[in-house]
Amino acid sequence: METEVKLWLPDAIAHCYVTTVLTPFHVTTHRQENNFFDGSSNELSSRRAILRLRFADTDPRCVVTLKAKAVIVDGVSRVEEDEEVLDAAIGRECLAEPANPRPPPHTEIGKPKTHHHARSANPSPRDMENRGGRGEQRRKMKRREKKNRLK
Repeated sequence: METEVKLWLPDAIAHCYVTTVLTPFHVTTHRQENNFFDGSSNELSSRRAILRLRFADTDPRCVVTLKAKAVIVDGVSRVEEDEEVLDAAIGRECLAEPANPRPPPHTEIGKPKTHHHARSANPSPRDMENRGGRGEQRRKMKRREKKNRLK
C-alpha cells in the first residue's frame, strides 16, 4: 500500500514553517505536469472522482489515473486508484483533442490495477520518507549513493 500525505496549510506563514521543517529530508524534486478532466456537468467531481493525465520528468510515458470512492475515517482518506500507462505521444494527442481520445493498440484497460491510498494529517517518520509514493525509489537511490561513497 502506498501512503500519500497531503497537508492543508492555512497561509503562507504555515507553508514557510513546514518547508523549513521538511527541507533537511528533501532528496530530489520531481517535475510533473498534471491535467485533470471532467464533463461539462461535473459528472466526475459530483461523484468525488478525478480523472488525471500525468507527465513526469523521470518517465517518458504518461499515466492516466482515475481516483474514486474516497472514504474518510478518523481523518484518514482511503481512495481507489486505477492507473493505465500510455506512450507520451498518445497522452499528448489526448490533451490536444480530449473529446476524441483513441485507445492505444496495447491497452490493458479493464485489467485490475487498483491501489489503495491512505492519507493522514499526522504522518509518521516512515510516512515522511515515503512522501509522494516514491519512498522505495529514494531508499534505492540512497543505497546506491552509499555504495558509491564506499568504493
